[in-house]
Amino acid sequence: MLFFYPKTAKLYLSGVKHRYILLILLFGVQAFAQQAKDSLAYREDQFYLDVNLLLQGNDLDNFRQNGFSRSLHLGFLRDISLNKKGNRALALGLGYGYQRLVNTLDIDQEEGEYVYSIPDNIRTLRNVFSYHQLQLPVELRWRTSTATDYDFWRVYLSYRLSYQFAARYQPFFGPDFRLVDQITPWQHSFGIAMGYGSWNLRFAYEIQPLLNQDIQLETGATPRFYPIHLGLIFYFL
Repeated sequence: MLFFYPKTAKLYLSGVKHRYILLILLFGVQAFAQQAKDSLAYREDQFYLDVNLLLQGNDLDNFRQNGFSRSLHLGFLRDISLNKKGNRALALGLGYGYQRLVNTLDIDQEEGEYVYSIPDNIRTLRNVFSYHQLQLPVELRWRTSTATDYDFWRVYLSYRLSYQFAARYQPFFGPDFRLVDQITPWQHSFGIAMGYGSWNLRFAYEIQPLLNQDIQLETGATPRFYPIHLGLIFYFL
C-alpha cells in the first residue's frame, strides 16, 4: 500500500487541480458573458414599413410628373449597439420595395425595340413605370430610448442597396408591357428618418438614374430622372 501511495496522491492532486481550473474557467466565462450583456445594453430589432410620395428629379425639356407617384418598402433590421447606453447603434437588414412613377415619358415598341419620346404638347399623358426591389438597408442610429422606454426621439441615417427587377410600362393608351433590360439593375440611395415613437418623417434620394444610361430619346437626349422619396416610415418590434 505504501508503495503505491505517492502515485495515488499524485493522481488525486492532479484531479483536484483540474477541477479548480475547470471552476475558474466556468466563473470566468460567466463573468465575461455578464460583462458582454451589460455592454450591449439592449437592441431594437425591428420591422419597418415606409410609404412615400415619389418626386422625379430631372433636367428634360417638356418632361412632366403628372400623377400620383409612390413607393412602398418593408423589411427587417437587426440592431447592433455601439455603446453601453444603447442609444447609438448600427442596423443591418433585408427588405422589399415597390415603386410606381407617373410621367409623360412615352415608350413605343417597334420590331422588338423600345423607342422613347416626350410629346411636346400632350401634358395630360399619364404613363406609368412600375418595378420591384430587393433591398439591403443599413442605418446609423441615434435615439433617446432606454431598455424600458419604447417612445423616444430618433434620427436615423440610412443607405440602401437595391436590386431592381420586373419593370413594366403602362401607357396612357393601350396595354402594358414588360421593360426588358431598360432600368438600372442596381440602385443606391441615401436617406434620413426623424421622429418620435412610431411616426417618423423620411427623406431619401436615389443617386442612379432610373433608366439605363445608353437609352436615348428620338431627339438624342438621355432621359435621366432620379426618384426622390418624401414620406413616413414606421418602426415596430
